[in-house]
Amino acid sequence: MTDEVLKKAYDPEFFRQSGHQLVDQLADWLAAVQAGEGKVLRYISPEEVYAYEQSHFSHTVGGVSPNEFFAHYLDQTICLHHPHYIGHQTGVVSPMAALAELAGALLDPGMGVYEQGNVGVVWERLLVRAVAQRMGMNAQQADGVLTSGGTLGNLTALLCARQHQLPGDAWTHGYQGRQFGFLVSEEAHYSVAKAIQAMGMGAAGIVRIPTDETGRMRSEMLKRVHAQAQKQGIEVIGVVANACTTGLGTYDPLEPIADFCEKHSLWLHVDGAHGAAVAFSDKYRSLIRGIERADSVVLDFHKMLMTPTLVTAVIFRRGETSFRTFVQKASYLWAQDEAKEWYNLAKRTWELTKQSMSVRVMALWKIFGPQLFETHVTHLYDVARQCHELLRAAPDFETALDEPQSNILCYRIKPQGVADTQLDQLNMAVRQQLVEEGDFFIVQTRAQGKLWLRSTLINPLTTPHHFAALMDRLRHIADQQRA
Repeated sequence: MTDEVLKKAYDPEFFRQSGHQLVDQLADWLAAVQAGEGKVLRYISPEEVYAYEQSHFSHTVGGVSPNEFFAHYLDQTICLHHPHYIGHQTGVVSPMAALAELAGALLDPGMGVYEQGNVGVVWERLLVRAVAQRMGMNAQQADGVLTSGGTLGNLTALLCARQHQLPGDAWTHGYQGRQFGFLVSEEAHYSVAKAIQAMGMGAAGIVRIPTDETGRMRSEMLKRVHAQAQKQGIEVIGVVANACTTGLGTYDPLEPIADFCEKHSLWLHVDGAHGAAVAFSDKYRSLIRGIERADSVVLDFHKMLMTPTLVTAVIFRRGETSFRTFVQKASYLWAQDEAKEWYNLAKRTWELTKQSMSVRVMALWKIFGPQLFETHVTHLYDVARQCHELLRAAPDFETALDEPQSNILCYRIKPQGVADTQLDQLNMAVRQQLVEEGDFFIVQTRAQGKLWLRSTLINPLTTPHHFAALMDRLRHIADQQRA
């Protein structure tokens, strides 16, 4: 019996039949979802879902067909491809990138060393250098890796900054009683603080730079805060800037920040997980002017570049610095521990058994060309501005920004007669009801001392017409909440 089960699990014909059925299922699902049919989310409480799944967990083992299994998954999972999904910064995956991931997952070559990762390793370097060139860097000098998400990407880049900037070898000898730190925007992603503290610099190593009312770093404050940190015994080794912020979607002024870093010999890292994708857009690339001067940048392909999670590029303007991130000895992997072998990726990444990420991006690059990314990013930013105009024209809505800088919109419904002190609670309740109904999906955030509804225009099929329908639904729910 065991032999038969194992044989079936690896049977090419069973795979062929199941795969054809699954692609048909997914294609039918995509057609319906993209047409706006059904709900974005069938909201059920976590406890109810757990109880249901637990009851079926052991009773249906080995008795479910692939068709039944995937049908259940499609029915229960949030539909990011639905044009009414206007929520988190979660990319809407291109079907071709999903097929590429299927191929990568089946072959599953470990990407940590060249002898196993081979062509996928080479693709990583080609893609990283192509993105660096789009950012204005010298493609022959830049280098980097792909890693599993922006959090790990930021940590990798800041570890490199530490090793490059500190006297001696911090990786081996630690800090020897000295306090080091980074100048960080008040609106930096939480992963930046997590990285600094994970490196053992503690809370004191996170030196906050004030932001303006739009969430952009006040670059004129760098000199004062830097001097204050020095007086407190904190040796600042770098600055972390945003492109763009997670909350309001605004871009830090990179050129004056780069000027400051160069003057004081500080490492400049740009967290461009979401917004650095405008490097592909001729229309919006000016938002990241100065990024070519950064020492390191992270960019998520799985946000605005239609790739399955997680695929993050960690880009170093001077590629040779990336080899200083880690000091590793592993004779079973490579012959020379100290050699700068760009093709043995585990020398520069946390992961050794690293997923085949490059195939997901390279499939889009080869089949559609980089103009796919150009068209997609520009379209998302254009639509966000059109939707923002709808909000600004509506007397019963308030926006956090006069003009958006990205495809992230923060707004709230403000019905006539509702006191300002009640607006946070009203919008929170409206959003919760909206999500539980399942016809739209949005999120919320806090900024400027207020609670805002937050939408990321990240689905290429979402139009201002869909957003207008969302606004009408928010109005209707607000009326219900006040009744």
